[in-house]
Amino acid sequence: MENLLLQFLPKAPQSIWVRYGVTAVIIAITTLLRYVLEPILSKYPFLLYIPAIFLVSLLFDRASGFIAVLLSGGFAAWLFMEPRGDLWIADHGDQLAFMIYVGLGLGIAAITEMLRTTLEELCQSWEKLAASDREKDLMLQEIHHRIRNDLQLISAQLTLAAMRPENAQAMMQGTIERIGVLARIYGRLRRVDGASIVNVREFLESLVEDLQLGMVGVRPIALSARADSVDLDMNTAVAVGTIANELVTNAVKYAFPDAQAGWVDLSFRQEADEYVLCVSDNGVGFTSDQPKGTGLGRQIVQQLALQLRGKLDIQSRTEGGIQAMLRFPVPRPG
Repeated sequence: MENLLLQFLPKAPQSIWVRYGVTAVIIAITTLLRYVLEPILSKYPFLLYIPAIFLVSLLFDRASGFIAVLLSGGFAAWLFMEPRGDLWIADHGDQLAFMIYVGLGLGIAAITEMLRTTLEELCQSWEKLAASDREKDLMLQEIHHRIRNDLQLISAQLTLAAMRPENAQAMMQGTIERIGVLARIYGRLRRVDGASIVNVREFLESLVEDLQLGMVGVRPIALSARADSVDLDMNTAVAVGTIANELVTNAVKYAFPDAQAGWVDLSFRQEADEYVLCVSDNGVGFTSDQPKGTGLGRQIVQQLALQLRGKLDIQSRTEGGIQAMLRFPVPRPG
């Protein structure tokens, strides 16, 4: 109802002369109509001016309403009250009526502006609430779509594990770890300008902290993370988080055999129009041509790198250990 009323109310002109000019025209038309109806309204000199004051105050502002009161009062005293043709009012009863009219008109102007202001604020509040509801609906739809895709991926991994019973336990453990990555992303998801985003620094630092506690334990391996404070959309964050989890997990599992001490460093930075994810360790490096593990993690990492339109390069470090570097273009907005 409030929105419907405001739709019929034009915005007040910015020019003060336009507002006051239109106010004078409305009062002049009302005066002409009152003059025509003089035989009927001879005892009511102010009657037609009250709705005119209300209309002016509703269309423009309180000041325009005050101008309407002064103009209408002058016209009423000059044309419709004795002695006519003079602004002086002779009868004491008419004087009292004039003062009551002026006070009532000023009050109508002030209250009408307050009414319009309240309606505008109420309308803005409703619009914000409606926009917030639409935003929540979009976010829920996006999350439902994302969860459905993630569940399909997990189902495919479990199916593959069932087809390889000799590696089923390792595959199940890897799937559990990937579910943990998704949980961390959903926990840090926020909505900005209509998009679901994740701060990559907060996400990767918490991921490394959890891996330090969950996988390393008391082993003499130090995990560290350094990342630029960059906001990634949800799909990109899922891919980056999964790749980072796979690379760090593989380093912890295979780079330090026999309780060997060492470190694994994860970094994420932006270089011009590219993002760079790097995982390095000072472990034993490549010990054979045969890759270790089930191979599912490598397949997932390669697929996600392609999804990001990036390139994953894994090579030995001259100081010892392995460095895995993923480069992919900064996603375009939208």
